[in-house]
Amino acid sequence: MGYRFDWNVVFQNMPILLSGLWVTLTVTLVALAMGLVIGTIFGVMRVSRNLVLQKIAAAYVSVFRNTPALVQLIWVYYCLPLFLGLDLNSITSCTIALGFGAGAYTAEIIRGGIQGVDRGQSEAAATIGLSRFETMRRIILPQALRKMIAPLVNEVVSLVKYSSLVSILGVQDLTYIAQLLATTTFRPIELYTFLGIEYYIICTALAFLADRIEVALAKRD
Repeated sequence: MGYRFDWNVVFQNMPILLSGLWVTLTVTLVALAMGLVIGTIFGVMRVSRNLVLQKIAAAYVSVFRNTPALVQLIWVYYCLPLFLGLDLNSITSCTIALGFGAGAYTAEIIRGGIQGVDRGQSEAAATIGLSRFETMRRIILPQALRKMIAPLVNEVVSLVKYSSLVSILGVQDLTYIAQLLATTTFRPIELYTFLGIEYYIICTALAFLADRIEVALAKRD
C-alpha cells in the first residue's frame, strides 16, 4: 500500500513551525555576531608578533576545531554553570557554545585573509608613520575582507546547519518543533521534508547573497 502524503499537517502547524524558525534564526545570528567578534580578535592574535598571543589563539582554535560541535554544546550546557556558578538556560548555553565554535573557524578565515594581503602594504604603511594597529584597521583588514567573504558565508551556512543540534538540549528551534510534531501527528515524512526544505532555502539564499556581494566588489575593482 502506497504512502499518502498529507501536507495539511504542515499548513495547520505553520505558526508553531515559524516560531521554531524564528528561534533558529535568532540563535544563529547571535552566535554569528559572537563568532565574528571572537574570530576577529583571535584571528589578529594568530598573526601577532607576540608569540604568547599566537600560542593562546592557536590553542583556542585547535580545541574548538578538533572537537565535535555536539560535545561543545553539551559541555557548555553542563560544565560552564558548574565552574562559573552561572545560571544559564539552554538557549543561552547553546548560543555561547555555537558562538565560540564559530569564532574558531572565523579566526582561521581572518588569519588567512590577512596573510593573503601583500606584505608590501604593511611596509608602505610603516614608511608613512602608521602604527601596526592603524595599518591593520585601515589598510590590511579592508583588503582582506574581500578574500574572506566566500569562506565566511560558508561558515554561516555551517552555523545554520549546526544550530539544529540545539534541539537535543531542549531549545525549541525549528528542528525541535518538527520532531515534536512528528511524534504527535505521526507524519514524520512531511514534517522532516519541510524541515529540509527550510534549511535548504536559508542556506541557498545565503550562498546567493555571497555571490552578489562578490560580484559587486569585483565591479568596484
